[in-house]
Amino acid sequence: MAVSNSPKGSVSSSSIKPVTRKAVRCQREVAWLVTQAAGRLVAGTEDINAPTPSFVLAAALDRVRQLELAAQDASGHLDYQNVMAPDLQTFCHMAKLPAAPNTLSDAGYMFTLSGADLIRDIYAYCSELAERHVFDMAEVKPGYVIKLVLRLFLMNGTADINAKVGE
Repeated sequence: MAVSNSPKGSVSSSSIKPVTRKAVRCQREVAWLVTQAAGRLVAGTEDINAPTPSFVLAAALDRVRQLELAAQDASGHLDYQNVMAPDLQTFCHMAKLPAAPNTLSDAGYMFTLSGADLIRDIYAYCSELAERHVFDMAEVKPGYVIKLVLRLFLMNGTADINAKVGE
């Protein structure tokens, strides 16, 4: 019986795994938005465990997709520009969030996406927004899209929700 020994350094198809962690450069605001979104998720469930940032982002992305479908059903669209335009303090007021620390907006933050599905979903959403020409091409990057998704998630349920019908 011949035993198949792969030479050192070779890669078998069974050892190739999809990327399951990806670091994305974001503004520090994203870290604060994640904590606010996590609080909303925990408040809406019986679960007492704190969700991971990736879980929060996945839930936010899922909710944004639902908002987009609802807006399409109403012959409208989400006003992405309006959600991203205000500075952090104005956004906090619009979303009925506590005031954020002033030092957050321009500082850097590395958001680590965990899970191959979430990584694929974020990059696919970047592509969708680019194809729809929602933002300038330079803006449609994972860090910007993560911020957008979290802001849309946190705006849900307020009087300032961004669905514009008939435009």
